[in-house]
Amino acid sequence: MTHPLLERGFTVTAVDESAEMLERVRGARTICGPIEDLDLGERFEAVLLASFLVHTGDSEVRRGLLRTCARHVGADGCVLFQREGADHHTDLPRERVDPSGFTVRIVSSEPVGEGVHSVRAEYEFPDAVWTQTFRARPLTDAQFAEALGEAGLRVDRCPTDDGTWVRAVAV
Repeated sequence: MTHPLLERGFTVTAVDESAEMLERVRGARTICGPIEDLDLGERFEAVLLASFLVHTGDSEVRRGLLRTCARHVGADGCVLFQREGADHHTDLPRERVDPSGFTVRIVSSEPVGEGVHSVRAEYEFPDAVWTQTFRARPLTDAQFAEALGEAGLRVDRCPTDDGTWVRAVAV
């Protein structure tokens, strides 16, 4: 996501816990560490939390992610969240081909307790297949809005028809 933003002329600060991932980033400031603990002492016009991170199975981590977003968004800025679609855990298995040529498959989503699901994903590239299992917490629109409110944010609008991207602003 970083390189397409840079190509469009945006200044980007990329944050990831993986130094390996950040080594692939060119042209942006990089910060290695957990997002939920981040405090750069700066505010930005836009903050982006993609990859469905807002659906982490750990509620405390989600709270930390949201507080970080709120802490870094400017007074007139916004936070863009990527959310799971309404059928993300029920219309399975499903797949999509990324514009860059690899295939993403969500193979299964099984409840494991307390509103959390264990999700298995497969990523198929021309030369390799990678699988990942992670925990995700489906959130209704009301639960999502409540979580944002706890962090001092509110839903402003959904820029996509399917509601998978949400624009939020400070309260």
